[in-house]
Amino acid sequence: MSPLKRFTLQNQNGMQVVLCDFGARILSIKVPKHDGTLIETTLNHSSDKAIVEDESYMGATVGRTSNRISKSQFSLNGEEFHISANEGKNNLHGGAGGFSKRVWSTDGVNEQKNAILFTLLSEDGDQGFPGEVNASVLFTLNDINELKFVFSARSTKPTPINFCNHAYFNMGESTIKDLELTIHADAYLPVDKESIPLGYFESVENTRFDFNLPAILGQRLSNGLFDHCYRASSKQMAKLTSYQHRMRLELESDQVGIQFYSGNFLADPQSALCLEAQGYPDAINHAELEHDILNPGESYERYVIYRYINID
Repeated sequence: MSPLKRFTLQNQNGMQVVLCDFGARILSIKVPKHDGTLIETTLNHSSDKAIVEDESYMGATVGRTSNRISKSQFSLNGEEFHISANEGKNNLHGGAGGFSKRVWSTDGVNEQKNAILFTLLSEDGDQGFPGEVNASVLFTLNDINELKFVFSARSTKPTPINFCNHAYFNMGESTIKDLELTIHADAYLPVDKESIPLGYFESVENTRFDFNLPAILGQRLSNGLFDHCYRASSKQMAKLTSYQHRMRLELESDQVGIQFYSGNFLADPQSALCLEAQGYPDAINHAELEHDILNPGESYERYVIYRYINID
């Protein structure tokens, strides 16, 4: 495999975002503190070998479908489809050769050094999914410390579609336990022992899943781990705060859900977490859950913003 290509976006504040073409992934987000010191806010690999062999989807663009599809199969317009099984009998994050494992095309960073477009052609039958899909993700860094990315796709046949970015955040700390998390959501999807949604929502009220009021993660993790999708009640989906570095991440998106994963299976568990704005997992197999089917002639487009704020 050819050496991976790395690209750096920067703004007038000194914020730096490093991306690469393998999986159109984020390799680093460094943000200046009040005193100008740059803090690495994500967890990721550095060497080409580690990035290519990564099994944690660190920073990657995930598709065609993020999260899980039960039994690696679904029915669409009366036709049964069997897709790549890469987590036991289930499909995880698009399959063994999903978008996170592909080299995306790009012309590189723009003249202003603040944007880059990655594109990918996914052939008809890729991982078992129908239709040829033209996918893209545009990353843009502005001068108010917002990293925005826009996912887009078109397909030649009806196909399920559900992109997300899989960044791991630690806000410069060695563990997530002292971080404060807010998730604006009224309900979550309960799951079975294989992390497959049961197909219905449960209210977060009076449960450990309720993050509508800010909560220190160490206290919540003592009562159980998290790898659950929430039904977002606002486009302002989540906030993650490091009081050690006086810095907050705000996540905004027009996706319907947000997956909170507490980094349970990292080499150093709970050394980082994921807040994945996405559609509902396994929704195509549950009539009760809203899901995206991309039809010919239509466009799929979703945005996500990672907004960094220095707090007093």
